[in-house]
Amino acid sequence: MNVAGLAFRNLRRRPVRSALTILGVGFAVGSFITLYGLSGSVDDNARQSADERNAHLTVHRRGAAEIFGSTMAETIGSKLTTIPGVAVVSGELLVLAATDGGAHVLAVGWADDSVFWKDAPLREGRRPRPGERKVVVIGNDIAISLGKRLGDSISLMDENFQIIGVSRYTSLISRNAILVPLADLQDLSFRTGLVTFFYVRVAHPEDPAAIKRISRAIEAKAAVTVAASEAMLQNDRLLGMTRAVSKAMAWIALFMGVLMVLNTLLMAVLERTREIGILSAIGWSPPRIMGALVVEGMILSMIGSAIGILLGILGSRLLSAIPAIGRYIEVTPTAGLIAATALAAVGLGMVGSLYPAWVATRLDPAAALERA
Repeated sequence: MNVAGLAFRNLRRRPVRSALTILGVGFAVGSFITLYGLSGSVDDNARQSADERNAHLTVHRRGAAEIFGSTMAETIGSKLTTIPGVAVVSGELLVLAATDGGAHVLAVGWADDSVFWKDAPLREGRRPRPGERKVVVIGNDIAISLGKRLGDSISLMDENFQIIGVSRYTSLISRNAILVPLADLQDLSFRTGLVTFFYVRVAHPEDPAAIKRISRAIEAKAAVTVAASEAMLQNDRLLGMTRAVSKAMAWIALFMGVLMVLNTLLMAVLERTREIGILSAIGWSPPRIMGALVVEGMILSMIGSAIGILLGILGSRLLSAIPAIGRYIEVTPTAGLIAATALAAVGLGMVGSLYPAWVATRLDPAAALERA
């Protein structure tokens, strides 16, 4: 009998234990893919929203632990427009607002002269006119979710607004956002004269030196921090904590799967003392016996990883289906993450099988036969 044949035979001898170990590895791998995918999707979705606005830099208050919770004076924007190389500056106020049916939506406030109003893609309807109040442009997804159509009324913080347009953005956050005249949103949230951050477009985004110079000039104008739009959330401490917790839980889940493989193989060694003694007596070398158990661990990890990939993809879709999450984050594990997780699980499973394999090689054949 060869090494692989022995490994498969041993797994079939304890089908329930083998199945439970495989499921344990599968859930560990699935949890890792889902949680790690969640931590990366936050940045990805925010970056997609910024890219859709064609913004090169974001400006937020210096020292703010939460970027979305910070505020700055709207008048700072006029100072930034005087900096050479700055093409467009637009302030944006973000508020999580209660709406019809107790749901919460992301309300985005832009000034009447903001370039973002002109650039906003519309599926139907129109944009607010300068000075027009109590009107909104609603995202396509949130319109479908709330059953709203053009001309309907929608409540934001107990104030009624008329839907005059439906946007057709492609990024998930923008598809679920409600666009509101800045003055209205400032009044609703008691943030008169304030914005959450500024988006900046530069004249020559292809020039790294120019972007660096402009960033330094902006930070010299006011107590603000400048970041590239694709890295806008890296300094948000709350989101950083969320990412760290998600990754820590993911690694804990993966190591729990390794421990299950180790426990299963260790129990197998203790139960197969006589068999191991016989193999040693008929000439199997310690490396060959050790290899049989390592292969057994690899098989458990490989089958468990395959199941875990399916569970990870399913778990990501289930997270995205939860309205409180799915309106702002589309959890999509990448092919690279899936492949790396599967390889890590198989590798760690093989590492976890080394100790039971080493224990097996330490058994004296004569003593093993006597114990049996």
